Amino acid sequence: MASSYSNSLKIQLMANGEDSGTWGTITNTNWNLMEQAVTGVDTIVMANANYTLTNLNGVSDEARNMVIIATGTTGGAGKQIIAPLVQKFYIVYNNTSDGYSVNIGASSGAVITIPNGVTAQVYCDGSNFYSAQTGSAGNFLVNGNLSVTGSQVDVGNMSVGGTLTSTGAAALNGGGTSTTPTTGDNTTNIATTAFVTTAVTNATGSLGTMSTQNANNVAITGGTINGVTGTASGLSVGTATNATNATNATNATNATTANNALAFKGQTKLGLGITGETWNNVSGSRGFGTTYTNSYSYPIAVGASSTCSSGSQIYAYVNGVLVSFFQWQFNGCGSYGGAFIIVPAGATYLLTSGQGVYNWAELY
Repeated sequence: MASSYSNSLKIQLMANGEDSGTWGTITNTNWNLMEQAVTGVDTIVMANANYTLTNLNGVSDEARNMVIIATGTTGGAGKQIIAPLVQKFYIVYNNTSDGYSVNIGASSGAVITIPNGVTAQVYCDGSNFYSAQTGSAGNFLVNGNLSVTGSQVDVGNMSVGGTLTSTGAAALNGGGTSTTPTTGDNTTNIATTAFVTTAVTNATGSLGTMSTQNANNVAITGGTINGVTGTASGLSVGTATNATNATNATNATNATTANNALAFKGQTKLGLGITGETWNNVSGSRGFGTTYTNSYSYPIAVGASSTCSSGSQIYAYVNGVLVSFFQWQFNGCGSYGGAFIIVPAGATYLLTSGQGVYNWAELY
């Protein structure tokens, strides 16, 4: 019976009665090959293509080594180190220089992808290649940096004594707890449910003193506002009910029960000189006995006087109501009748006199 070779390590298996006088040499060779299989480190140079490991009977080869170090360039992802499809364990270091992953496997069956710069443990069962390290049966300690390029699933407890930094999104689908930041903390600390509950309670209960809240440019679209004081710079209120005592809010004094309140900077004018209205001489366009309408959205003031007469008189009506009049009996010209009225927005006003217009001015 002739000698043969083992399937995985290609060790010469001597037949009985053969190789007389050379057993020592063959045995030493076999032990050297066994040592290569257990401790051998082989460096291969890839050249932008797949690399097939040499696999020889009874002599040193590449496929028999325990450790394979891949150098050179791959020319792109998907390049493969082709190993024999036999039962074998490998430690593979992807030390190629162009940054791509390499695969380790046979010409058929499943392969294992090894990212650039990573050392991996793999094995072949004679049909496919598999990763030899997919989990830890007990405690697992990382003394240096731990980098995860894919998804990390932790089915048990994980304790981090230092800083845990995630450059991607962290999904805590099972929930989690943390220390609660102090109320008003505006840093990047993680907020807990307790922090959010406190913030919401404060928001719905009381905003506190606006000056201490630094609440500039606040838009309030509903609700109740009481006791507002200060300059209220940039504050706008829409459809707010019962906005009482809004003092000094851009000349809006005591805006009580305000619905779509005026009184705030940039909004509708208030009239009567509060928001910059001025007196205008309209004597040339006004006359006694004619009814006029205040077409402005705010109240105006009207002051008028009649020409000199021994019996000067003037009557002023707003929406048909007599609100001001003057009548003087005098022998000879020496008196001027005058009237002053406030006309609300949209109201009519009428001045009558037996004399002509001496002066007529309106504040709008």
